[in-house]
Amino acid sequence: RLPTASESDDELKLLLCDYFQLHISLQALCEQWIKVDPEFKKLAQTQIGVRILRQPIVENLFTFIASSNNNIKRITMLVDKLCGKYGQKVETEKGVFFTFPSVQTIAQDSAVEQTMKELGFGYRARYYAKTVERLVQLDDTYLENLRHASVEVARVELMKLSGVGPKVADCVLLMSLDKADAVPVDTHIWQVAQKRYVGRLTGSESELASMLLPSDKQERIRELAQKLSAFKSPSTKAYELAQALIVTLFSPYAGWAQGLLFSDDLVDSVDPAAAKPTTKSKPISKPKPTPAKRKAERPQTIPKQEHETAAEPTAKRTGLRPRPASSVFTKSGL
Repeated sequence: RLPTASESDDELKLLLCDYFQLHISLQALCEQWIKVDPEFKKLAQTQIGVRILRQPIVENLFTFIASSNNNIKRITMLVDKLCGKYGQKVETEKGVFFTFPSVQTIAQDSAVEQTMKELGFGYRARYYAKTVERLVQLDDTYLENLRHASVEVARVELMKLSGVGPKVADCVLLMSLDKADAVPVDTHIWQVAQKRYVGRLTGSESELASMLLPSDKQERIRELAQKLSAFKSPSTKAYELAQALIVTLFSPYAGWAQGLLFSDDLVDSVDPAAAKPTTKSKPISKPKPTPAKRKAERPQTIPKQEHETAAEPTAKRTGLRPRPASSVFTKSGL
Protein backbone atom coordinates (compact mmCIF):
# COMPACT_ATOMS: atom_id res chain seq x y z
CA ARG A 1 0.00 0.00 0.00
CA LEU A 2 0.98 3.65 -0.35
CA PRO A 3 2.00 5.50 2.82
CA THR A 4 -0.06 8.50 3.86
CA ALA A 5 1.17 11.93 4.88
CA SER A 6 0.22 11.20 8.49
CA GLU A 7 2.59 8.26 8.80
CA SER A 8 5.93 8.77 10.48
CA ASP A 9 9.29 8.52 8.75
CA ASP A 10 9.92 5.21 10.52
CA GLU A 11 6.71 3.71 9.15
CA LEU A 12 7.53 4.95 5.67
CA LYS A 13 11.00 3.44 5.94
CA LEU A 14 9.53 0.08 6.96
CA LEU A 15 7.15 0.12 3.98
CA LEU A 16 9.95 0.88 1.53
CA CYS A 17 12.30 -1.68 3.05
CA ASP A 18 9.57 -4.32 2.72
CA TYR A 19 8.69 -3.34 -0.86
CA PHE A 20 12.31 -3.38 -2.06
CA GLN A 21 13.22 -6.33 0.22
CA LEU A 22 16.24 -4.43 1.50
CA HIS A 23 16.89 -7.09 4.12
CA ILE A 24 18.29 -9.22 1.29
CA SER A 25 21.85 -8.28 0.28
CA LEU A 26 22.16 -8.43 -3.50
CA GLN A 27 25.93 -8.03 -3.17
CA ALA A 28 26.16 -11.09 -0.92
CA LEU A 29 24.06 -13.10 -3.36
CA CYS A 30 26.27 -12.09 -6.28
CA GLU A 31 29.35 -13.19 -4.36
CA GLN A 32 27.80 -16.64 -4.03
CA TRP A 33 26.68 -16.78 -7.68
CA ILE A 34 30.14 -15.74 -8.92
CA LYS A 35 31.51 -18.98 -7.48
CA VAL A 36 29.09 -20.93 -9.67
CA ASP A 37 29.35 -18.66 -12.71
CA PRO A 38 32.23 -16.11 -12.82
CA GLU A 39 30.28 -14.06 -15.39
CA PHE A 40 28.09 -12.82 -12.54
CA LYS A 41 30.99 -10.54 -11.64
CA LYS A 42 30.14 -8.50 -14.73
CA LEU A 43 26.39 -8.73 -14.12
CA ALA A 44 26.86 -7.43 -10.59
CA GLN A 45 28.25 -4.24 -12.15
CA THR A 46 26.11 -3.82 -15.28
CA GLN A 47 22.79 -4.84 -13.65
CA ILE A 48 23.29 -3.07 -10.34
CA GLY A 49 20.02 -2.30 -8.58
CA VAL A 50 18.01 -5.05 -10.29
CA ARG A 51 16.01 -6.33 -7.32
CA ILE A 52 12.94 -8.50 -6.87
CA LEU A 53 10.12 -6.40 -5.43
CA ARG A 54 7.58 -7.62 -2.87
CA GLN A 55 4.46 -6.39 -4.59
CA PRO A 56 0.81 -6.47 -3.41
CA ILE A 57 -0.54 -9.89 -4.37
CA VAL A 58 -3.76 -8.91 -6.16
CA GLU A 59 -2.11 -6.05 -8.05
CA ASN A 60 0.69 -8.35 -9.21
CA LEU A 61 -1.69 -11.18 -10.11
CA PHE A 62 -4.07 -9.00 -12.14
CA THR A 63 -1.21 -7.24 -13.91
CA PHE A 64 0.38 -10.50 -15.05
CA ILE A 65 -2.95 -11.89 -16.23
CA ALA A 66 -2.92 -8.96 -18.66
CA SER A 67 0.61 -9.84 -19.82
CA SER A 68 -0.24 -12.87 -21.96
CA ASN A 69 0.48 -12.14 -25.65
CA ASN A 70 0.98 -8.48 -24.80
CA ASN A 71 3.67 -5.80 -24.54
CA ILE A 72 4.71 -3.55 -21.66
CA LYS A 73 3.26 -0.37 -23.15
CA ARG A 74 -0.18 -1.91 -23.65
CA ILE A 75 -0.12 -3.71 -20.28
CA THR A 76 0.55 -0.35 -18.60
CA MET A 77 -2.33 1.24 -20.49
CA LEU A 78 -4.74 -1.54 -19.50
CA VAL A 79 -3.75 -1.42 -15.82
CA ASP A 80 -4.17 2.37 -15.82
CA LYS A 81 -7.68 1.94 -17.25
CA LEU A 82 -8.50 -0.68 -14.63
CA CYS A 83 -7.40 1.65 -11.84
CA GLY A 84 -9.23 4.58 -13.39
CA LYS A 85 -12.46 2.57 -13.51
CA TYR A 86 -12.44 0.91 -10.11
CA GLY A 87 -9.68 2.60 -8.09
CA GLN A 88 -9.83 5.45 -5.61
CA LYS A 89 -8.85 8.88 -6.89
CA VAL A 90 -5.78 10.43 -5.25
CA GLU A 91 -4.82 14.05 -5.93
CA THR A 92 -1.19 14.99 -5.37
CA GLU A 93 1.20 17.77 -6.29
CA LYS A 94 2.44 15.55 -9.10
CA GLY A 95 -1.03 15.06 -10.57
CA VAL A 96 -4.08 12.83 -10.20
CA PHE A 97 -3.64 9.10 -9.65
CA PHE A 98 -5.87 6.10 -8.93
CA THR A 99 -5.19 3.31 -6.45
CA PHE A 100 -5.29 -0.32 -7.50
CA PRO A 101 -8.78 -1.61 -6.63
CA SER A 102 -9.49 -4.48 -4.25
CA VAL A 103 -11.19 -7.67 -5.38
CA GLN A 104 -14.25 -6.70 -3.34
CA THR A 105 -14.52 -3.36 -5.13
CA ILE A 106 -14.35 -4.95 -8.59
CA ALA A 107 -16.87 -7.61 -7.50
CA GLN A 108 -19.48 -4.90 -6.87
CA ASP A 109 -19.72 -4.53 -10.65
CA SER A 110 -22.38 -7.00 -11.79
CA ALA A 111 -20.98 -6.96 -15.33
CA VAL A 112 -17.23 -7.27 -14.78
CA GLU A 113 -16.55 -9.12 -18.01
CA GLN A 114 -18.40 -6.58 -20.16
CA THR A 115 -16.72 -3.68 -18.38
CA MET A 116 -13.28 -5.18 -18.91
CA LYS A 117 -14.03 -5.69 -22.59
CA GLU A 118 -14.99 -2.03 -22.89
CA LEU A 119 -11.69 -1.10 -21.23
CA GLY A 120 -9.83 -3.02 -23.95
CA PHE A 121 -8.92 -6.30 -22.19
CA GLY A 122 -10.44 -8.38 -25.00
CA TYR A 123 -10.52 -12.14 -24.40
CA ARG A 124 -8.78 -11.61 -21.03
CA ALA A 125 -11.98 -9.98 -19.70
CA ARG A 126 -13.42 -13.42 -19.03
CA TYR A 127 -10.33 -14.38 -17.02
CA TYR A 128 -10.81 -11.39 -14.72
CA ALA A 129 -14.52 -12.02 -14.23
CA LYS A 130 -13.92 -15.66 -13.27
CA THR A 131 -10.91 -14.89 -11.05
CA VAL A 132 -12.80 -12.15 -9.18
CA GLU A 133 -15.73 -14.50 -8.68
CA ARG A 134 -13.41 -17.23 -7.40
CA LEU A 135 -11.50 -14.98 -4.98
CA VAL A 136 -14.70 -13.58 -3.51
CA GLN A 137 -15.80 -17.13 -2.68
CA LEU A 138 -12.52 -17.87 -0.90
CA ASP A 139 -11.29 -16.62 2.45
CA ASP A 140 -9.87 -13.07 2.47
CA THR A 141 -6.49 -14.44 3.58
CA TYR A 142 -6.38 -17.18 0.92
CA LEU A 143 -3.69 -15.54 -1.23
CA GLU A 144 -1.58 -14.37 1.71
CA ASN A 145 -1.65 -17.85 3.24
CA LEU A 146 0.10 -19.16 0.13
CA ARG A 147 3.24 -17.47 1.46
CA HIS A 148 3.43 -20.26 4.02
CA ALA A 149 2.91 -23.07 1.50
CA SER A 150 5.63 -24.77 -0.52
CA VAL A 151 6.45 -23.52 -4.02
CA GLU A 152 4.79 -26.56 -5.58
CA VAL A 153 1.57 -26.28 -3.55
CA ALA A 154 1.29 -22.51 -4.03
CA ARG A 155 1.84 -22.87 -7.80
CA VAL A 156 -0.94 -25.45 -8.10
CA GLU A 157 -3.34 -23.23 -6.13
CA LEU A 158 -2.61 -20.15 -8.25
CA MET A 159 -3.12 -22.09 -11.47
CA LYS A 160 -6.67 -22.88 -10.36
CA LEU A 161 -7.46 -19.22 -11.08
CA SER A 162 -8.63 -18.31 -14.57
CA GLY A 163 -5.93 -16.86 -16.81
CA VAL A 164 -3.08 -18.14 -14.64
CA GLY A 165 -0.61 -20.49 -16.31
CA PRO A 166 2.84 -21.64 -15.10
CA LYS A 167 4.65 -18.39 -15.99
CA VAL A 168 2.07 -16.06 -14.42
CA ALA A 169 1.98 -18.27 -11.33
CA ASP A 170 5.78 -18.20 -10.99
CA CYS A 171 5.83 -14.39 -11.37
CA VAL A 172 3.35 -14.05 -8.51
CA LEU A 173 5.24 -16.62 -6.42
CA LEU A 174 8.53 -14.75 -6.85
CA MET A 175 7.35 -11.14 -6.67
CA SER A 176 4.54 -11.38 -4.11
CA LEU A 177 4.60 -14.67 -2.21
CA ASP A 178 8.22 -14.76 -0.97
CA LYS A 179 9.24 -17.74 -3.11
CA ALA A 180 12.81 -16.69 -3.90
CA ASP A 181 13.44 -19.97 -5.75
CA ALA A 182 10.57 -19.50 -8.21
CA VAL A 183 11.93 -18.93 -11.72
CA PRO A 184 9.51 -17.55 -14.33
CA VAL A 185 10.63 -18.89 -17.70
CA ASP A 186 9.96 -17.39 -21.11
CA THR A 187 11.88 -17.20 -24.37
CA HIS A 188 14.53 -14.93 -22.81
CA ILE A 189 15.36 -17.30 -19.96
CA TRP A 190 15.31 -20.33 -22.26
CA GLN A 191 17.84 -18.56 -24.49
CA VAL A 192 19.94 -17.62 -21.46
CA ALA A 193 20.09 -21.25 -20.36
CA GLN A 194 21.06 -22.33 -23.88
CA LYS A 195 23.67 -19.62 -24.53
CA ARG A 196 25.26 -19.39 -21.11
CA TYR A 197 25.15 -22.87 -19.66
CA VAL A 198 24.25 -25.75 -21.96
CA GLY A 199 27.46 -25.54 -24.02
CA ARG A 200 29.70 -25.17 -21.00
CA LEU A 201 28.00 -27.88 -18.95
CA THR A 202 28.00 -30.42 -21.76
CA GLY A 203 31.44 -29.54 -23.10
CA SER A 204 34.95 -30.51 -22.12
CA GLU A 205 36.34 -30.52 -18.59
CA SER A 206 38.29 -27.35 -19.35
CA GLU A 207 35.04 -25.50 -20.09
CA LEU A 208 33.65 -26.70 -16.77
CA ALA A 209 36.76 -25.65 -14.88
CA SER A 210 35.59 -22.02 -14.58
CA MET A 211 32.33 -23.08 -12.90
CA LEU A 212 32.34 -24.22 -9.29
CA LEU A 213 29.29 -26.49 -9.22
CA PRO A 214 27.79 -27.70 -5.93
CA SER A 215 29.36 -31.12 -5.34
CA ASP A 216 26.06 -32.75 -4.41
CA LYS A 217 24.33 -31.40 -7.55
CA GLN A 218 26.96 -31.82 -10.27
CA GLU A 219 25.44 -34.96 -11.76
CA ARG A 220 21.94 -33.48 -11.75
CA ILE A 221 23.15 -30.24 -13.37
CA ARG A 222 24.99 -32.08 -16.14
CA GLU A 223 21.93 -34.26 -16.74
CA LEU A 224 19.60 -31.26 -17.08
CA ALA A 225 21.99 -29.49 -19.44
CA GLN A 226 22.33 -32.62 -21.59
CA LYS A 227 18.55 -32.96 -21.91
CA LEU A 228 18.14 -29.26 -22.66
CA SER A 229 20.74 -29.42 -25.43
CA ALA A 230 18.36 -31.61 -27.45
CA PHE A 231 15.89 -28.72 -27.83
CA LYS A 232 16.64 -26.33 -30.68
CA SER A 233 13.44 -24.31 -30.21
CA PRO A 234 11.39 -23.37 -27.11
CA SER A 235 8.64 -25.68 -25.90
CA THR A 236 6.87 -26.48 -22.64
CA LYS A 237 9.35 -29.26 -21.85
CA ALA A 238 12.32 -27.04 -22.76
CA TYR A 239 11.02 -24.33 -20.43
CA GLU A 240 10.69 -26.83 -17.59
CA LEU A 241 14.26 -28.04 -18.10
CA ALA A 242 15.62 -24.47 -18.27
CA GLN A 243 13.78 -23.62 -15.07
CA ALA A 244 15.07 -26.71 -13.27
CA LEU A 245 18.64 -25.99 -14.42
CA ILE A 246 18.65 -22.40 -13.13
CA VAL A 247 17.04 -23.44 -9.83
CA THR A 248 19.62 -26.19 -9.32
CA LEU A 249 22.49 -23.82 -10.15
CA PHE A 250 21.45 -20.83 -8.04
CA SER A 251 19.13 -22.06 -5.27
CA PRO A 252 17.95 -20.86 -2.76
CA TYR A 253 17.66 -17.47 -4.52
CA ALA A 254 17.39 -18.70 -8.11
CA GLY A 255 14.55 -16.26 -8.83
CA TRP A 256 16.80 -13.32 -7.97
CA ALA A 257 19.60 -14.71 -10.16
CA GLN A 258 17.06 -15.07 -12.97
CA GLY A 259 16.25 -11.35 -12.56
CA LEU A 260 19.82 -10.34 -13.39
CA LEU A 261 20.09 -12.85 -16.23
CA PHE A 262 16.78 -11.69 -17.70
CA SER A 263 17.68 -8.01 -17.46
CA ASP A 264 21.05 -8.57 -19.13
CA ASP A 265 19.54 -10.61 -21.96
CA LEU A 266 16.74 -8.08 -22.43
CA VAL A 267 19.23 -5.24 -22.88
CA ASP A 268 21.17 -7.24 -25.48
CA SER A 269 18.02 -8.19 -27.41
CA VAL A 270 16.62 -4.64 -27.41
CA ASP A 271 19.92 -3.04 -28.41
CA PRO A 272 22.17 -5.71 -29.97
CA ALA A 273 24.35 -2.95 -31.45
CA ALA A 274 25.39 -2.01 -27.91
CA ALA A 275 27.24 -5.30 -27.57
CA LYS A 276 28.94 -5.15 -30.94
CA PRO A 277 30.84 -2.15 -32.29
CA THR A 278 29.76 -1.06 -35.73
CA THR A 279 32.13 -0.15 -38.55
CA LYS A 280 31.43 2.46 -41.17
CA SER A 281 31.95 1.49 -44.78
CA LYS A 282 33.91 3.82 -47.00
CA PRO A 283 31.91 5.67 -49.64
CA ILE A 284 32.30 4.37 -53.17
CA SER A 285 33.89 6.96 -55.42
CA LYS A 286 32.20 7.52 -58.76
CA PRO A 287 33.98 8.70 -61.94
CA LYS A 288 33.32 12.33 -62.77
CA PRO A 289 31.06 12.78 -65.81
CA THR A 290 32.49 14.45 -68.91
CA PRO A 291 31.13 17.92 -69.89
CA ALA A 292 29.18 16.37 -72.78
CA LYS A 293 27.58 13.73 -70.57
CA ARG A 294 26.81 16.28 -67.85
CA LYS A 295 24.95 18.40 -70.39
CA ALA A 296 22.99 15.41 -71.68
CA GLU A 297 21.89 14.36 -68.16
CA ARG A 298 20.81 17.85 -67.13
CA PRO A 299 17.04 17.63 -66.21
CA GLN A 300 14.52 19.75 -68.07
CA THR A 301 13.11 22.75 -66.29
CA ILE A 302 9.82 21.98 -64.50
CA PRO A 303 7.33 24.79 -64.02
CA LYS A 304 7.33 25.93 -60.40
CA GLN A 305 3.55 25.57 -59.92
CA GLU A 306 3.50 21.97 -61.22
CA HIS A 307 6.56 20.94 -59.16
CA GLU A 308 5.10 22.16 -55.87
CA THR A 309 1.72 20.54 -56.51
CA ALA A 310 3.31 17.13 -57.10
CA ALA A 311 5.47 17.25 -53.98
CA GLU A 312 2.85 18.61 -51.60
CA PRO A 313 0.87 15.37 -50.95
CA THR A 314 4.04 13.53 -49.94
CA ALA A 315 4.96 16.28 -47.51
CA LYS A 316 1.52 16.17 -45.89
CA ARG A 317 1.48 12.38 -45.49
CA THR A 318 4.94 12.04 -44.01
CA GLY A 319 5.24 15.34 -42.19
CA LEU A 320 8.54 15.94 -43.97
CA ARG A 321 9.59 18.64 -46.36
CA PRO A 322 10.36 17.41 -49.91
CA ARG A 323 14.06 16.73 -50.42
CA PRO A 324 16.05 16.21 -53.61
CA ALA A 325 16.68 12.59 -54.54
CA SER A 326 20.41 12.84 -53.80
CA SER A 327 19.60 13.88 -50.21
CA VAL A 328 17.26 10.91 -49.76
CA PHE A 329 19.92 8.43 -50.92
CA THR A 330 22.56 9.99 -48.67
CA LYS A 331 20.35 9.77 -45.57
CA SER A 332 19.31 6.19 -46.20
CA GLY A 333 22.88 5.08 -46.80
CA LEU A 334 22.30 4.00 -50.39
